[in-house]
Amino acid sequence: MHKEELVLLHLTLFHMKRFFEEAGIANGHFKMYEELGIQPVHIHKSKAEHKKAILTLCKGLSEIFKETPPEEVLRNQRVRELLEVIALQG
Repeated sequence: MHKEELVLLHLTLFHMKRFFEEAGIANGHFKMYEELGIQPVHIHKSKAEHKKAILTLCKGLSEIFKETPPEEVLRNQRVRELLEVIALQG
């Protein structure tokens, strides 16, 4: 994978992180990511650093779904609003 593609994936996962935080679903799940100090805008960072950030974001997201039943995630108002927007676009 090229560095530009890694940065784009990093950015996508970063937006997912922000979404879950704003929805109140994330509860400390991204602490390890925050401690890395690597964000998608840090294009000067190496591919390896962006890969580590991506894996750390994935770990946080998987922990959310491990701890939060899918039906609870779907009951969240912010999640429902996003799914409605996606459904209308499809």
